[in-house]
Amino acid sequence: MNITKRILVADDEPGIADPISYAFRREGYEVETVYNGEDALNRAIGFRPDVMVLDVMMPKMSGYEVCRKLEDRADMGIILLTVKNDIIDKIVGLEMGADDYMTKPFDLRELIARVKALLRRLDKPRPNRKSSPWVR
Repeated sequence: MNITKRILVADDEPGIADPISYAFRREGYEVETVYNGEDALNRAIGFRPDVMVLDVMMPKMSGYEVCRKLEDRADMGIILLTVKNDIIDKIVGLEMGADDYMTKPFDLRELIARVKALLRRLDKPRPNRKSSPWVR
């Protein structure tokens, strides 16, 4: 059974959000698009995306805040997009719960590749930690 993966795109700039959403639809994903952080949080809860592509600087709630409020999301990946390219900003984003971080401007093909890689990782069955060769 082939289940369509869901992507939630959240960016306050329609000129960025809409082309990203269009590209993911062309790749065969089910896509929802929102333009502020509050709507991103609400849609994440209702839509239950597999991956959220989330801008950091949005009105009503930052992408960092959205990450923090979704901290118990075991089955959803988050990729942050931002113009902030300082190492501290990247560290904060990853520590707030993001799985990846891309700076604007970015190549849409790279974003699609990163989402596909994240989905592959999320789709892998998680072994029992006690029997894992990586845990002692």
